Amino acid sequence: MTTFFHAWRRRQASRQAAEWLEDRTAARLAVADVPPELRDDVHRAVETLIEGADGDVNPALQELWDLLDDHPQLRERFARLQVVADAIDFLKQRTDPSSTKRAGG
Repeated sequence: MTTFFHAWRRRQASRQAAEWLEDRTAARLAVADVPPELRDDVHRAVETLIEGADGDVNPALQELWDLLDDHPQLRERFARLQVVADAIDFLKQRTDPSSTKRAGG
Protein backbone atom coordinates (compact mmCIF):
# COMPACT_ATOMS: atom_id res chain seq x y z
CA MET A 1 0.00 0.00 0.00
CA THR A 2 2.90 2.37 0.64
CA THR A 3 3.89 2.07 -3.02
CA PHE A 4 0.40 3.04 -4.17
CA PHE A 5 0.33 6.01 -1.80
CA HIS A 6 3.70 7.28 -3.00
CA ALA A 7 2.67 6.94 -6.64
CA TRP A 8 -0.60 8.74 -5.93
CA ARG A 9 1.21 11.50 -4.04
CA ARG A 10 3.73 11.99 -6.87
CA ARG A 11 0.89 12.23 -9.39
CA GLN A 12 -0.91 14.79 -7.19
CA ALA A 13 2.27 16.84 -6.83
CA SER A 14 2.84 16.77 -10.60
CA ARG A 15 -0.73 17.84 -11.24
CA GLN A 16 -0.45 20.67 -8.74
CA ALA A 17 2.82 21.86 -10.29
CA ALA A 18 1.26 21.83 -13.77
CA GLU A 19 -1.73 23.84 -12.55
CA TRP A 20 0.53 26.39 -10.86
CA LEU A 21 2.59 26.77 -14.05
CA GLU A 22 -0.62 27.26 -16.04
CA ASP A 23 -1.84 29.91 -13.55
CA ARG A 24 1.48 31.76 -13.70
CA THR A 25 1.47 31.67 -17.50
CA ALA A 26 -2.09 33.03 -17.65
CA ALA A 27 -1.12 35.90 -15.34
CA ARG A 28 1.93 36.75 -17.41
CA LEU A 29 -0.08 36.65 -20.64
CA ALA A 30 -2.59 39.06 -19.10
CA VAL A 31 0.26 41.46 -18.33
CA ALA A 32 1.21 41.45 -22.02
CA ASP A 33 -2.23 42.93 -22.84
CA VAL A 34 -1.82 45.89 -20.50
CA PRO A 35 -1.16 49.28 -22.15
CA PRO A 36 2.59 49.89 -22.50
CA GLU A 37 2.60 52.83 -20.10
CA LEU A 38 1.34 50.55 -17.28
CA ARG A 39 2.92 47.26 -18.26
CA ASP A 40 6.12 47.45 -16.19
CA ASP A 41 4.26 48.41 -13.02
CA VAL A 42 1.56 45.77 -13.54
CA HIS A 43 4.26 43.21 -14.28
CA ARG A 44 6.02 44.06 -11.02
CA ALA A 45 2.77 43.77 -9.03
CA VAL A 46 1.86 40.42 -10.61
CA GLU A 47 5.36 39.02 -10.14
CA THR A 48 5.16 40.04 -6.49
CA LEU A 49 1.89 38.13 -6.15
CA ILE A 50 3.54 35.09 -7.74
CA GLU A 51 6.97 35.15 -6.13
CA GLY A 52 6.82 37.69 -3.31
CA ALA A 53 6.77 37.29 0.43
CA ASP A 54 3.51 37.01 2.35
CA GLY A 55 3.84 40.57 3.62
CA ASP A 56 4.07 41.88 0.05
CA VAL A 57 0.75 40.39 -1.10
CA ASN A 58 -1.56 43.14 0.17
CA PRO A 59 0.51 46.07 -1.19
CA ALA A 60 0.98 44.31 -4.54
CA LEU A 61 -2.72 43.57 -4.87
CA GLN A 62 -3.63 47.16 -3.93
CA GLU A 63 -1.11 48.49 -6.44
CA LEU A 64 -2.55 46.24 -9.15
CA TRP A 65 -6.10 47.51 -8.51
CA ASP A 66 -4.88 51.13 -8.43
CA LEU A 67 -3.03 50.71 -11.73
CA LEU A 68 -6.05 49.15 -13.42
CA ASP A 69 -8.59 51.55 -11.92
CA ASP A 70 -9.13 53.35 -15.23
CA HIS A 71 -9.29 50.08 -17.20
CA PRO A 72 -12.38 48.14 -16.06
CA GLN A 73 -12.06 45.41 -18.69
CA LEU A 74 -8.48 44.68 -17.69
CA ARG A 75 -9.42 44.86 -14.03
CA GLU A 76 -12.13 42.23 -14.63
CA ARG A 77 -9.67 40.04 -16.51
CA PHE A 78 -7.13 40.21 -13.71
CA ALA A 79 -9.83 39.55 -11.12
CA ARG A 80 -10.52 36.22 -12.84
CA LEU A 81 -6.89 35.09 -12.68
CA GLN A 82 -6.20 32.30 -10.21
CA VAL A 83 -3.05 34.07 -8.98
CA VAL A 84 -5.17 37.07 -7.97
CA ALA A 85 -7.94 34.89 -6.51
CA ASP A 86 -5.34 33.06 -4.41
CA ALA A 87 -3.96 36.38 -3.16
CA ILE A 88 -7.45 37.56 -2.18
CA ASP A 89 -8.16 34.26 -0.41
CA PHE A 90 -4.83 34.49 1.39
CA LEU A 91 -5.61 38.00 2.62
CA LYS A 92 -9.10 37.00 3.75
CA GLN A 93 -7.68 34.10 5.76
CA ARG A 94 -5.13 36.38 7.40
CA THR A 95 -7.73 38.94 8.43
CA ASP A 96 -10.69 36.68 9.24
CA PRO A 97 -10.52 35.76 12.93
CA SER A 98 -12.88 32.83 12.39
CA SER A 99 -10.38 31.21 9.99
CA THR A 100 -7.67 30.81 12.64
CA LYS A 101 -7.58 27.83 14.91
CA ARG A 102 -7.52 28.53 18.59
CA ALA A 103 -5.36 26.59 21.01
CA GLY A 104 -7.36 23.88 22.68
CA GLY A 105 -10.29 24.42 20.32
